[in-house]
Amino acid sequence: MYYRLYIHLWLVCSVMLQNVALASELKSPLLINSLQLKPQTSYQIPREFVGFIQAKQQTSLGSELNGKVKRILVDVGRNVTAGTPLLELDTDLLQTEKQQLFAQQQQFQAQLDLINTNLARQQTLQAKGFSAASEIDSLQSQRKALLANLSQLHATLAANRLKLTKSTIRAPYNGKISERFVSQGDVINIGTPTFTLLANDLTEAHIGVPAKYMTQILNQPSWQIRINNKLYPAQLLNPGASIDLNSRTVELRFALQAPLLTGELAYLTYQDHQQQNGYWIPLTALTEGLRGVWTVMAIVPKSDKNHQILEQRTVKVIFANGTDAYITGAIHPHEQIVADGLHRVVAGQEVETALQPKGKNNE
Repeated sequence: MYYRLYIHLWLVCSVMLQNVALASELKSPLLINSLQLKPQTSYQIPREFVGFIQAKQQTSLGSELNGKVKRILVDVGRNVTAGTPLLELDTDLLQTEKQQLFAQQQQFQAQLDLINTNLARQQTLQAKGFSAASEIDSLQSQRKALLANLSQLHATLAANRLKLTKSTIRAPYNGKISERFVSQGDVINIGTPTFTLLANDLTEAHIGVPAKYMTQILNQPSWQIRINNKLYPAQLLNPGASIDLNSRTVELRFALQAPLLTGELAYLTYQDHQQQNGYWIPLTALTEGLRGVWTVMAIVPKSDKNHQILEQRTVKVIFANGTDAYITGAIHPHEQIVADGLHRVVAGQEVETALQPKGKNNE
């Protein structure tokens, strides 16, 4: 029984000592950090709109002939210059056709030489009165027919040479091979894609922007694109002409002076300017009040004006980032508020102010 009484008396004394200490602390002014509210007429919301990197030129190289792939001369990732051979088709059939055409040409030429000889002989005999005109007319007709056949044969030979040339697929411009669709031995048809070639010159960022932001974005003096946490200056190429039916955005094209990979995500950074009166304060100056409202501690002079006390004010948070908040509410320009350490103070407490901390509100 005495033991329980002893414990009870010890607890009562402890509580009394704590109350005395708290009263002493509340009685002496607490040193706090403060800041002065500076009125603002607007604030900016950083926004980003996502898109992707695309080569200025991207070509799917197809074959102009049917045939079997004989040799593949390049592979994915290879940088090539204009005119570089990329792929060869088998040309055995074309070479055989070429030999047949040359043999036929020699045959026609031999026939033409014979007709020219006979024609010259008949013209000599006619001059002496020993040849009929009909014989000469027949030879001249045969000669014209052979000349026509030779002209047709020359055109066929030219077509054969062109097919031999087009049996080798070449790069149309400087670029990098990004994809290969065929292998050695494949039989391909006309138009079958063989490679994808990306141009080596400027890359472009294609970014979809909601229509309501178009005017402000287009009126910017400059633009920046963020790729892999690095900012690149960009030049607007196309201001957009229509709204995409699927994304409901307007596509903008930006030129970038950087060697970037096609398909990378690109973000257009944009500061959304909002007109509204308010104040910037650090998040450490905010605390959550009753029913989910936000409050700050205003520093007001006591009636004797020799001391300062704290007064709780309700505010509305308009926008907040990682460190600061833009607020309005029951506060006034150039008032002093507690900058941090709100867990140490209560409304009505007497305080002393220290130097104001550096922050967005005090810059």
